[in-house]
Amino acid sequence: MATLNVERENMVSSTDIVRNFSKMLDKSKETPVFIMRNNDIEGIIMDIEEYEMLLEKIEYLENQLEDAYIMKELKERKERFDIKDAVKEDEVMDLLD
Repeated sequence: MATLNVERENMVSSTDIVRNFSKMLDKSKETPVFIMRNNDIEGIIMDIEEYEMLLEKIEYLENQLEDAYIMKELKERKERFDIKDAVKEDEVMDLLD
């Protein structure tokens, strides 16, 4: 898992969030705001456009991973393929009738 590197100025207590929500929401347009409770990061407020961009990146990377898996599987199947194991065209046609 990636290490979270957060600047102190972007860390606020949950109490500050409650007291200054509108201000913190405005700040989140510039940079993510990390919400602290009991000296641990418990949450984050971030700009919706940045959040949507992250979701798009995740989807793109998941697709790349899936494509790589499919290509690897196809390559392995091609290497193991033996023509004598193939189904003949007339056998397929018989199944369709």
